[in-house]
Amino acid sequence: MMLLLGALLLLLGGQPTCANDTPTNVSLPDLANSFWTPNGLKLPSKELVDAVNKAKLPVLDSLGHKRQIVLMSIASEFAFQKMFDVFLTSLANITFARPDGSQDNLAKHLVINVMTMGTNDRCRDIAGKYGSICVSFANPSFTMGNFHVFSNDFYGIGFTKTATILDGLTLGVDVLFLDADQIMLRNPLPYLLAREADILVSGDCHNHEDASPMERLPPINNNIGFVYFRPTAMVTRAVYNWALWLANIARSGGKPWDQTTFAGAIEWVSGEVTVRHLSMAMLHSDLFPYLCMVACLDPAQGPCGCDLRGVPYFHNGRLPRKRDDGTCDPELMKEWYNYHFPCAGDMNFKAQLMQEYTEMYQKVIGPVNSRSAPMTVLAS
Repeated sequence: MMLLLGALLLLLGGQPTCANDTPTNVSLPDLANSFWTPNGLKLPSKELVDAVNKAKLPVLDSLGHKRQIVLMSIASEFAFQKMFDVFLTSLANITFARPDGSQDNLAKHLVINVMTMGTNDRCRDIAGKYGSICVSFANPSFTMGNFHVFSNDFYGIGFTKTATILDGLTLGVDVLFLDADQIMLRNPLPYLLAREADILVSGDCHNHEDASPMERLPPINNNIGFVYFRPTAMVTRAVYNWALWLANIARSGGKPWDQTTFAGAIEWVSGEVTVRHLSMAMLHSDLFPYLCMVACLDPAQGPCGCDLRGVPYFHNGRLPRKRDDGTCDPELMKEWYNYHFPCAGDMNFKAQLMQEYTEMYQKVIGPVNSRSAPMTVLAS
């Protein structure tokens, strides 16, 4: 199935990009090694520690346990042309009440690790409007342009992503890691806080349950553009192993893709320690859809999320096409928490799709956040 996903990425990765966005073809072993010291992965910087402490959101989960959540993402220079503004707008639209009655929103609890040199000021100019926090995580090896699919820059994203997640977990907070090529339509936190698994990840269109903690994920593609981690010892160890595996693949001359290694890295640990110490679940794909689920390779399928109505348990669902008026089925759309565009061309083209889907949702369903469930926010 990953071969099919790779083929789809190649098909969709050819949207026009800027003339100066040539990939750097940086040495992957050198890039991998730059994230490590002789003693292990580099520790969180003081700048990141301060950002996480400022951004963390104290809430109660469905069992009455206090949790502190930080949203985390990564960004490069090219992302700030259009895409990141759309992403942050969608997070800012997810509002909720604080204990004193004041209004808060998800964008204020986002920490952004900035990957490219000289981009932090650009990030602050944009993110500052929304209350998000930019942290310099720059590596001079990364291109300032679009990260072309399967270029060395593209594979290098995994080193930044795993280090970002690990830094958050090291600081003792729940981490909701979000790729920036998605829009948020409902607050996902009440849904995530009602589940007991240590790791929750989105995945392909398939009928499975996500309420019970499992030792393994369903045997379909996951999508690590939306992943929730609890800061347990075994989760932290599993993410560290994942980061080390990526580095070792690069050092041995291979191509370290974070997407295809995630499940194996996590399940290697869960298989050793059992579900009691490390559990996971794949989120319902009709609630957390994305554009390039594998079935999209079938021209009879379409870009309207995942339809599981009438689908037997543990079977693949349907990916419906748009209606004659160019919109998706309201019965499906009203359940969406987000919509993700991981393989839709360059970042500017993704921004266009993100805006189009936001406008479609507002036209068909109503205001963004209007169907969000309440959650219990605690005083800081």
